Amino acid sequence: MKSAPKQYGIYIFRMAQCKRFGRLKGESDILYIGSTEGKHGLRGRFQQYLRPGPTQWTNKRIHEMAKKYDMEIAWCLCGEASTLEHQLLHRYFEDHDELPPLNHASKMLLKKLLTGTVGLKGTLILEHRDKDGNLIKRIEG
Repeated sequence: MKSAPKQYGIYIFRMAQCKRFGRLKGESDILYIGSTEGKHGLRGRFQQYLRPGPTQWTNKRIHEMAKKYDMEIAWCLCGEASTLEHQLLHRYFEDHDELPPLNHASKMLLKKLLTGTVGLKGTLILEHRDKDGNLIKRIEG
């Protein structure tokens, strides 16, 4: 992590040695796509994954996965990191019909991805169901 730059950029957590796993459509080695525009840049963001705070759920998920699996981090320095991150997530969604497994999208991001991908208009309804098909949570937006 010390070799990571202090500048802004995007980063991708992926399985080591390009180990691929199945997705809804196709295969991928990408676990998470992220960006940072914070004052400590990529180095500071990566250090947060090593020591996640009590409310940093994404950091905790990635930290736990790193204990179980060999992972690599790729990064690219760029000024408009959040824009590039959105473009990469959009492309991943187009290729696999879902986001990377450790990316949890907000309702707003999912609506943007679906609108840009399949021309969805109107209300987006997200439903979470248990293994028996019973509705656990429904979000409309």
